[in-house]
Amino acid sequence: MLSLNEIVVLYNSIPTPCVILKPNKPGYTIAAVNRAFLSVIDRSCATLVGRHFFDAFPVNRDDDGSRTLTILRAFDHVLSHKTPHLIRYHRYDLPSSESHEEVRYWNVETYPLLDEAGTIHYIVQSSTDVTTLFEAEKRLKENTLKIAQELNERKQIEHELKVSNERYYYVNKATDDALYDWDIALNHIHWGEAFLRWFGYTPDDRFPLENWATMVHPEDISALQKSLNKTLENPAENNWKAHYRLRRPDGIDVFVEENGYILRDQQGRATRMIGVLRDISERKKAEAELESLKDTYSDLFHMNPLPMWVYDLDSLMFLDVNQSAIAHYGYTKEEFLSMSIRHIRPREDAEMLVNTIRNEVKPGLFHTSEMRHVKKSGEIIQVSIRGNSISYGAIKARMVVAIDITEKIKAEQALINRERRFKTLIQEGSDLIAIIDMDGYCKYVSPNIERLLGIAPEAFIGYNSFNVIHEADRPSLIEQFQLLNSKKQHNVTPFRYVDKQGKTYWVETVITDMRDDEVIGGIVCNSRIVTERVENELKIKEHLDRYNVVSKATSDAIWDMDMVSKKVLWNQGITAVFGYEDVENDYQWWHDHVHPEDVNRVAETVDDSIQNKIPRWTSEYRFRCADGSYKHVFDRGFLIFDDPTGQPVRMIGALQDITEKVAYTKAVEAHNVQLREIAWTQAHLVRAPLARILGLIPLLTDPENDEHTRQTALSYLLTSAQDLDEIIKEIINKSYEALKSS
Repeated sequence: MLSLNEIVVLYNSIPTPCVILKPNKPGYTIAAVNRAFLSVIDRSCATLVGRHFFDAFPVNRDDDGSRTLTILRAFDHVLSHKTPHLIRYHRYDLPSSESHEEVRYWNVETYPLLDEAGTIHYIVQSSTDVTTLFEAEKRLKENTLKIAQELNERKQIEHELKVSNERYYYVNKATDDALYDWDIALNHIHWGEAFLRWFGYTPDDRFPLENWATMVHPEDISALQKSLNKTLENPAENNWKAHYRLRRPDGIDVFVEENGYILRDQQGRATRMIGVLRDISERKKAEAELESLKDTYSDLFHMNPLPMWVYDLDSLMFLDVNQSAIAHYGYTKEEFLSMSIRHIRPREDAEMLVNTIRNEVKPGLFHTSEMRHVKKSGEIIQVSIRGNSISYGAIKARMVVAIDITEKIKAEQALINRERRFKTLIQEGSDLIAIIDMDGYCKYVSPNIERLLGIAPEAFIGYNSFNVIHEADRPSLIEQFQLLNSKKQHNVTPFRYVDKQGKTYWVETVITDMRDDEVIGGIVCNSRIVTERVENELKIKEHLDRYNVVSKATSDAIWDMDMVSKKVLWNQGITAVFGYEDVENDYQWWHDHVHPEDVNRVAETVDDSIQNKIPRWTSEYRFRCADGSYKHVFDRGFLIFDDPTGQPVRMIGALQDITEKVAYTKAVEAHNVQLREIAWTQAHLVRAPLARILGLIPLLTDPENDEHTRQTALSYLLTSAQDLDEIIKEIINKSYEALKSS
């Protein structure tokens, strides 16, 4: 392996700029550079050797990093493969001043310097300046593209010329107008085929202007030649137009219109005129007839049922109006003729009117638009305007027909609103609308299927809707569809729909046969998801079944009243307890069977519960049995209120027979009365004789009283004892009667 000095001596003899780098990735320190390299970059060896490569040669200002990355990849290739790597037309700009870089392109070859063992000691980067070659190749490519473009443009021109010649040929074949090309210098007119076809002349090989002059009507030739010569002699004129009569070989004069375009040389002399000769005999005839029908058209204008007017195209003033316009807008004719068309427009529309006339109203062309007008009363109406240019004497004018479309627009808006509401109902409503055939394949489904069932509408089109029906409900559903063969519409029994996740929905559907309708052509299914309702109904059914079992087990008369319809349902208790076989299921029947003395009190109890939103109430009253007798009942009621409105919707209750209980209670009360009488007797009647006895005893025991006094006292004592005995017997009898009755 050569030393670095030997390598430098070797590379100094090479005219190609080279830099020798150490393979110390990622810095790649500059070990040496040859003289050719220093001469190219105009820098000294001391400013380079020992520095990292990318520090010595920083990234160009306009380099987004891709150029530096290319060099790094070359270094990595040499390190990993130990083989040379060539980069063609690599751009690296050398600084020519502090603020300017000189654009340069290089062929950069990077290769390793290996020892006998294959170890890389240095990396050599050899750079050849190919800027001139690059720019030459670039110019060559640009010139090649430019030549190709010019050739393409020439082919296009040749193609267009060919198409133009073909067009001229076929126009000559197809047109009813006689085309001509007059070579003024040679005094020869070349005519198209229509000249022969329509005017009956066979063009000669030589057709000078004088031949044409002999064909012109004698009364027209003089003025015609003066007009032609004057136009030809005026260098500023390039178009000539004339109307005259041309005599055909059969002697018939036809009116023709001639339009010619004049070609001139650089001195302005006419050298050629190309033009067309058109038969306008029918038009002239029509103009004559139109003139003769002028009065008729005037009548059509003034007697037209639609408002019409004529206005000056320059001043916009009304020139004439018909009677319909006067009647519809409310102005007199004199008022109209003193106004411009601006006065029948709202002020805020004035600028729009000017822009419309300026940009859209073209002479000779019909123009239709919709705009707002104002009547004399101030009422704003929407009108459809159709107008065209006419000559009103010497004035350029427009004739206008106005149709009041105010009511039409209101009707259309109402229709749009109805369609929007219908669309909203279809898309946002809870009902799902679909059109299917008899086999169940979907032809249309409303967009709200995605919101209701999570299915994209387009995914359901063409799908067999029977496949998503619960297998237990599918046969019944298909059977019900077959009923449409004999009826127009059918309410399908609620069935179950199963989605892809296995979730079940209950669906209620009305199917209508619209197969004969050309637009629909299928079965219209108006469906609603009623899962919550059906599940509630199933729960209610379960409760009702339980209720029926309980009803059979209890002796109470259970009732259920619809608070809206006032219909009342009774269980068999009404028969078992009260003996009724036939019951009228309404509120009035119950009302008529409550004892007259109790009915108002019970009704007030129920009304008070309704007013105060109290769900439970109880009341005791007498209810008439089938045999006319009354039983005492204990009624317990439960009110069910509607959440949104707070109004009662249902009331359920039970009548319990408490006749025996009431009788027992009355017996107890009578017994208590007897006990109270016994107690009163004990407290008052027994007390009097007992008090007398107690008062006589001291007289009998007093030694100072004589025998007569004692005898008198004993007689009184005997009387009091007899009175007490009678009272005690009465108490015993009453007690016995009380015990007997209880």
